[in-house]
Amino acid sequence: MIGNARPIYALKGKTKSKFGVSVMALRAIDSLVLRSEPQILLLGRVCIGSLFLMSGTNHWWDQSLLTHFMTGLPGSVHVWAMLAATIEVASGLALVLGFRTREFALLLVLFNLSAAVIGHPYWSIINDATARWNQFIHFWKDIGLVGGTLFVLARGAGPLSLDAKLTPGDKSKDIELSHSSRPNAT
Repeated sequence: MIGNARPIYALKGKTKSKFGVSVMALRAIDSLVLRSEPQILLLGRVCIGSLFLMSGTNHWWDQSLLTHFMTGLPGSVHVWAMLAATIEVASGLALVLGFRTREFALLLVLFNLSAAVIGHPYWSIINDATARWNQFIHFWKDIGLVGGTLFVLARGAGPLSLDAKLTPGDKSKDIELSHSSRPNAT
């Protein structure tokens, strides 16, 4: 037996958590995320915002993609479609830029909850299993988008945003909140 083989075996045994994941790997991931937090927040905002920006632009160009969902609403379906497309474009652009991020994230939470219930009522489809399944998927897609926008609402835009640039006296509440809520943070 090699002299240093035993300490390595002991080290390997102590680096596993109860779920079998290496504690060292988890620490490395945590360290990487903490060092890259501003870039990760920016990338997340761009990903979510781009989805709404692209979708809203398509809905502006072809309102018929939306109007059939709005037949049960009072008033003109074209007004509702234009409102929905405008919310998607404005909110998507706001998230990408990090402008009034929490306000637009809250708007998207409410928008997606409404879109799920109004646009994809899978529970009301009885005789067509394929249509029901399609609406079921779209309903839960919208609920997933609610979850993503709730993260943006809770976390804010981060330091790489117009929000941070427009409030220079406020040393990025987002970063202070995240570090103050962690144990052993200084």
